[in-house]
Amino acid sequence: MAVFPVSSIQPERARISKGPLSGYALEVDFSPLFVCAEGADADPLEFKTSLRADFIDLPTVELAELQNRTFDFPCNPEEGYIDASVYFMDVHNPVDITSLRFGELTDGALVLTVVSRWILSFEGTGFEDFDLTFSVPLRQKTPVSTRS
Repeated sequence: MAVFPVSSIQPERARISKGPLSGYALEVDFSPLFVCAEGADADPLEFKTSLRADFIDLPTVELAELQNRTFDFPCNPEEGYIDASVYFMDVHNPVDITSLRFGELTDGALVLTVVSRWILSFEGTGFEDFDLTFSVPLRQKTPVSTRS
């Protein structure tokens, strides 16, 4: 299996909001990059995706109330896990998020540190699984207006 260029993954921004069914949802956008799968003749693949996490059990999404707090979570399939994935190579690849660490609130955003394990082998991408801890500016997602 090929080794994913983990050090090239650059998170750009994150948003947190009320989840679609229950709990809260997190979206993290990454800068695009190109990666090579196994085989010297393989064409580079564009990695242009975001991490999507649903059913996050938090007390709130109010950033002021989350600052300087840490929340730990079990891995899938243990009860209380975060349902997360990245879309890459035409499939959703699972991501186990085991910790969310919220920093200081500054200018309407705070730094979120995410501790995760990306399971790229699950969908047969040809890449090894890897651990990734990254920090990203987090904002609250603005609700869509329903006014007519």
